[in-house]
Amino acid sequence: MMFHLDSLWHEDARAMEFALTNCGETAVANPRLCYGSLTRALRPSQATGARLLRRQANYHEYAAPEGFVLQPGETWRFTEASLTRPAKHSNEGPKSAGLLLEDGTMVPVFASDLQAERAFGAATAVDNQALTLGVLPQPQGVSVDSWQALAPVHLAVAARDVATLQAVSQVAALTRRLHPLVPVPFVLTAREDVPRLEIAGDETLAQDGYTLDWRAGQVTLRHGAGQGLLHGLVSLAQALTSAHMEPARYGVPLEGTVTDAPRHGWRGAHLDVSRQFYPLDQVLRYVDILAWHKMNRFHWHLTDDEGWRLEIKSYPALTESAAQTGMGQPVLPQLGPDMGGQGGYYTQAEARQVVRHASALGVEVMPEIDIPGHCACVLGALPELVDQEEPESYWSVQGFANNALNPAIEASYTFAEKVLAEVCEVFPFEIIHVGGDEVAEGAWMKSPKAQAMMRETGLKDTHELQAYFLRHIQEFLAGLGRKLGGWEEVAHGGGVKPENTLLFAWTTVEKTAELAEAGYDVVSTPGQAYYLDMALSEAWYAPGASWAGFTPLATTYAFEANNGAAALQERLKGVQACVWSEHLTTMARKNHMIFPRLSAIAEAGWSAAEAKDFARFEALAALMPRL
Repeated sequence: MMFHLDSLWHEDARAMEFALTNCGETAVANPRLCYGSLTRALRPSQATGARLLRRQANYHEYAAPEGFVLQPGETWRFTEASLTRPAKHSNEGPKSAGLLLEDGTMVPVFASDLQAERAFGAATAVDNQALTLGVLPQPQGVSVDSWQALAPVHLAVAARDVATLQAVSQVAALTRRLHPLVPVPFVLTAREDVPRLEIAGDETLAQDGYTLDWRAGQVTLRHGAGQGLLHGLVSLAQALTSAHMEPARYGVPLEGTVTDAPRHGWRGAHLDVSRQFYPLDQVLRYVDILAWHKMNRFHWHLTDDEGWRLEIKSYPALTESAAQTGMGQPVLPQLGPDMGGQGGYYTQAEARQVVRHASALGVEVMPEIDIPGHCACVLGALPELVDQEEPESYWSVQGFANNALNPAIEASYTFAEKVLAEVCEVFPFEIIHVGGDEVAEGAWMKSPKAQAMMRETGLKDTHELQAYFLRHIQEFLAGLGRKLGGWEEVAHGGGVKPENTLLFAWTTVEKTAELAEAGYDVVSTPGQAYYLDMALSEAWYAPGASWAGFTPLATTYAFEANNGAAALQERLKGVQACVWSEHLTTMARKNHMIFPRLSAIAEAGWSAAEAKDFARFEALAALMPRL
């Protein structure tokens, strides 16, 4: 169920009008609207179209007329004229709202701004050559003949089909969450003088493409059959938001056209929640920010040596023990903000919440369960996965000893299969990322079990043992109808089958083309440009990592994944930002390191190389939201 509440102030009548639209697919009988507002109703109520049931201080509860059924796409409107005082500002309408069903369930309702009564009047032109359209990533084509003298406060949506209403309300709510100080861009019920937004599908457009056409201040959005509607709405929301935030620089067209579609199919952003645990609300906000940038893949790095972050019902020890670091734990305090250790994980219900939230915003969630390496916390919690005769004999680049699942132990396969089976139940995305990176050279070479396996199979070294293990995992995932994703090392030791595989190139800028030439579909995410934990400068006090050098914003913005190699024309699927969290111990550091470089990668994923303009980008990126 999904509902959108608009409210309108009527100055002459000193009344407040409410319009509740059912954006869901289920009819609701005898609805009751509950909301909190500083502009309060007085008894006796003078409501028309509803009946005041209860009011306590700022809490209000109104019932629809007996027998009323709110059908999908329809609106229940009522007016209350008995109020404590006239409203003077937009926030004096409902601050929050809910719909109380007949069974007592409270369903959340998005409450838009209280709309002013003043007439907007006809849109007029302004001769201001300094204005530009505040949309990031830069659209493919922007042609503006004239600008509006005053940016509209809202656009009124005429459509009443449920899919369109849902998208409009989702983007309105997204804008509210990310930019709470600007007006909500879209309303479903408005006065006649509010400019209209017409929306229509267009089969001639690319799947995720859209056009915006302004005529006399009214705008028409046409969209392709994929995510074009959502992308067009986000662009409109950005244009209005930018114009309200910096009216001297950004405007809304009076007459003009935008044509747009994404450059790459994969426009991703990764988040490491193992080294630092991000509470659920921060993860949801990160997804919001991706959607605002028209990024469509959230790569959720859920496990690593320092912590296991997803509930797995088959192995409760993973969240009882492997999700914690600290004194007396198998993994001692590592890279947290203090030496007390840290812990935390997401329940499967919470992970599903993230998936639903992302899906509504056009973002698909790819989970990563990092195997066979980066498993120090797993092996500490599950000793049955350890070859007890293997001495401490290899160390990962991060310094963890014997931290990789052993391909010679049958329990390693049982563990991986049980975990991945549960992961597939939670995450519907077609690709499951299994890591496959940074297994130390010489891993398992002093394991008696691994040595016996190598004699039996003819496998020669660590790389071939890992490839053997990952080929088994690939076949298991294929049996579940899924594809395997992994870091570039998945290609080592003979690798896995390139078919139905997606690899992520990270160590060098050349690696993307190398993997493509080996027959793998590939996403470009080189540490030298797209790793957002890299320091922004070589200054001693610049926070961040250094193994790939330093990466100022201009370097990230200028980088082009396609170096002209023939294999990339078919195999390059897109680009991705990577947010590794070793250095991101405070919110200030997270925001300093991630932004605005994330915005630069979003533009690389969406906009054509020739459309890039660093000065335009740098100014607009300053208006993008942060964590």
